[in-house]
Amino acid sequence: MKLSAAVAVLAAAVLPAFGQVKVPPLADAPAKAAPGLILSMRAGGKLDTRAARLVTLYVPKGEPISPFLPVGPFTATWLGEINSTLRAEYTFAAEIKGVFKLSINGEEILEGAGDTTAQTVNKTVQLKKGGNALVAEFSSDGTSDASIQLKWWAKEFPPEPVPPGVFAHNGNDASLRAGDRVREGRMLFAQLRCAACHDGAGTVPPRGEGMHELAQDAPVFDELGSKYHEAFLAHWINDPHAIRPRSLMPRVFAGEPGKVDPRAADLAAYLVSLGAPDETKPAPENAALGGALFANLGCIACHSAPDADHSKDEHDRVPLGHVRAKWQGTALREFLKNPQKNYQFIRMPHFRLNDEEAERLTAFLLETAKQEFPAPPKGDAAKGAQLLASTGCLNCHAGVPPTTQPKLADTIKAGWDTGCMASDPLKRGNAPDFVLTPPQREALLAFAERGLDSLKQDCAVEFAERQVKNLRCNACHARDAAPSVWSQLEGEMMALTSAAPSTDTPPEGTPAAATTAPPLTWVGEKLQPAWMEQVIAGSTPYKPRPWTTARMPGFVTWAKGLAVGHSFAHGFPLTIERTPTDAAKAKIGEQLIGETGGFNCVQCHGVGERAPTAVFEAPGINFMYSAERLRYDHYLRWVLFPQRVDPDTKMPRFANDEGHTPLTEHLEGKADEQFNAIWHYLHTVAAPQK
Repeated sequence: MKLSAAVAVLAAAVLPAFGQVKVPPLADAPAKAAPGLILSMRAGGKLDTRAARLVTLYVPKGEPISPFLPVGPFTATWLGEINSTLRAEYTFAAEIKGVFKLSINGEEILEGAGDTTAQTVNKTVQLKKGGNALVAEFSSDGTSDASIQLKWWAKEFPPEPVPPGVFAHNGNDASLRAGDRVREGRMLFAQLRCAACHDGAGTVPPRGEGMHELAQDAPVFDELGSKYHEAFLAHWINDPHAIRPRSLMPRVFAGEPGKVDPRAADLAAYLVSLGAPDETKPAPENAALGGALFANLGCIACHSAPDADHSKDEHDRVPLGHVRAKWQGTALREFLKNPQKNYQFIRMPHFRLNDEEAERLTAFLLETAKQEFPAPPKGDAAKGAQLLASTGCLNCHAGVPPTTQPKLADTIKAGWDTGCMASDPLKRGNAPDFVLTPPQREALLAFAERGLDSLKQDCAVEFAERQVKNLRCNACHARDAAPSVWSQLEGEMMALTSAAPSTDTPPEGTPAAATTAPPLTWVGEKLQPAWMEQVIAGSTPYKPRPWTTARMPGFVTWAKGLAVGHSFAHGFPLTIERTPTDAAKAKIGEQLIGETGGFNCVQCHGVGERAPTAVFEAPGINFMYSAERLRYDHYLRWVLFPQRVDPDTKMPRFANDEGHTPLTEHLEGKADEQFNAIWHYLHTVAAPQK
């Protein structure tokens, strides 16, 4: 605790207050064990702290290690414990571009340095059973790319990055909570679009520069009369948080509680005048088939079913009970086919639905949603048109520059405790109500106190972490020790899929309940960044796992940032250095994957146009995709010991603890050489045409 106190004192010393903003001190909190480590970063005389899953890092020259620190020389220190289930010997190794030192239980065990070419150091030590104090220190002079990857191995497993599951730290560390609070405030500032109403010239960078989320848009007012029902719009404008908790849309009119403000009704009347209604509805008999799709595509992982009691949802999914009262049928179907058409930053992904799928999902949503909205007061469209301009709606929805509100710098200098930041309705006055919680207000104040310079730059690793949470990646994918939401919904899914009638054409592949989306624990080490970006964007011209009904949807807006951030978080650059294919090794590799004298990989894996020979339970991805998908580091440790990477995999282990396989007629049975030969062969298998 002495170290934490010292860090907190240093943070206070290097972070001067911004204007008159006053931030409530963090309350004391008892120590709490949490996975991962505390990462303290220093640069330019400033300190920043956040949690880290791994002792890995990649910082390109000219980029900051943190959005809150300047570009240039920096130090990074990981603090916490590394746990061992038994008293045992481990060999630790570090690949370094920079200067690195590792201490365990107060003893320095690794020290090394590397310049533009990574250097490797290693040492074998004994860990005691349980927690072992860990301090890892890394520094860079900022003149070149910096990177560190901490690995380990033991007689029971081959070299691997030290996994996040063995690290632990105090999750209530004061400096860590302070860093988390400032980061939450920064994200809220961007998501709530504070600079859309308050002129931030000179303080907030232009759109498209700095923090990625500052470019966030809002839905375009495009022929809303052909999309939404007027009663819904009136209730939504009146109080969006009553319909969708934690909406980014504020309550604009502070009317009488429990009633729709007449101004909200006026705005709704004007908006529905934009476009002709289209009440065409899908056939009700398609609803059950749509329910099966809702389960099998993973919609159920982010949304509770439209007829479910959302108040009892333990997974905090987005409610859909209002969807029938909101949408007209044709518009809902078209929205499901392309959610991002009029809202680039929408979190709803693109599933590339065909017409039949969109029709069935629309039928399911409209037939099962039960919520209705009482008729609002009769709205005046002419008044609504005037309100659209005067209330600031167009600042967010059309990008109109702010003109009427105080400048951002003046607002913050005045203390930022009135208007939209006020908890008291009297102090808020006519300002929008974002329904901020006390911790959210404190986070925004902490961010303002720190200063807004962090908006002018970003850090790819932190962007990826923000969006993993924002986009609810854990809804479908497990990560570290956290299971996916989807994997916990078998009962709900079976109720929906069993209600669907049988069809002449069976659904694609097997039921979603029998499939597993790949875990995200090692995604940055596993996938090549170009392919990762492509698959996250939904633009991959093939489906790697065609046997599943589930499919990876597209998150176009975030794809590149996620691919870069995940790669850097695992200590990898974006460039892939590949050794030219060795024809002799490739020939051996082709023999090794075969049925006769090989591992019989072709039983489960297709090879180009050649289908797998005898898949029973666990089909594998076609080998023709491997060269463009996988990084070699991950491929090698996967084939050496698949269960170390994914305990739930059906992939068998062919190498023993001594690093040999039963196939001694090839390369003396040395597993790493045999798998390297297969890697060379995989680069000769024709990839699909783009």
